[in-house]
Amino acid sequence: MSFNVVNEPWFESPFFYQILESKKNNIFKKYAVDMHEKGYCVLDLNLSDKFIDNINKDIEQSLNKGDFKTNPQIYHYNKYPRIVEAWKFSKNVAKLANNIILKKFLNFLYESKPLPFSTINFIGGTEQPFHSDYIHFGSMPHKYLVGAWVALENTHKKNGPLTVIPGSHKLSLIDYQDIKREKASNIKELEKNYRVYEKYIQNIIKNKKLKIKELHIKKGQVIIWAANLLHGGVKMKNYKLTRKSQVIHFHFSNNELNYNPGFSDPKKGIYVERKIDIVKV
Repeated sequence: MSFNVVNEPWFESPFFYQILESKKNNIFKKYAVDMHEKGYCVLDLNLSDKFIDNINKDIEQSLNKGDFKTNPQIYHYNKYPRIVEAWKFSKNVAKLANNIILKKFLNFLYESKPLPFSTINFIGGTEQPFHSDYIHFGSMPHKYLVGAWVALENTHKKNGPLTVIPGSHKLSLIDYQDIKREKASNIKELEKNYRVYEKYIQNIIKNKKLKIKELHIKKGQVIIWAANLLHGGVKMKNYKLTRKSQVIHFHFSNNELNYNPGFSDPKKGIYVERKIDIVKV
């Protein structure tokens, strides 16, 4: 009997454990269990210190040259700058996005070729409110989107570690229309709608009394999270500290459509396609 009857990642299937028994890859099985039960896992990518330091050096050099008024790739988030799509000038950033261990694991999880399409390099903690990536990156079929957060230095309670709500990936998918917001026609409207979304998520966390977990991981490890997992950033306790990291987002080769939820209305069948630029080395 085939249990893959629903068009969703198999680790999110109600028949997960039956499907798991048929999998031959013993190396990745325990991480798949974490993804199923918690919505995230922590994986060691076996990165050398030299390689990671070269990424940090590339980012630092770019920031030293950067003009924050004219370069759209460099902008401040909270009290720190971050660089979007640094892979376009850094081969090291691109290599990390195409890490063989990471891509093999994602292929195991989603049974489809992972396509890295976005990188964000952070210098410090974001203090970002809880959200799921589903609100930013839509796909058909749903949930074929995954985030990977690589620590480029050790993270701890004082330097703004990533926070997650284990199991929250099992909550219902939320579109802007679910919180009575019309699809945005411009960035200003989108930002306004997103603020309403953030408050809605905070109310869900409070009313359901969801438990928050800080993830303190080592340099070179990666946190992988499902599309609907609620995650955010802890408030920094010391702004003199850095929390260097690289986030990579992946869609998959079997996706029929990748779309921008902020400008779409799935309830009415209106989708604004997001053209993705695949990260290449």
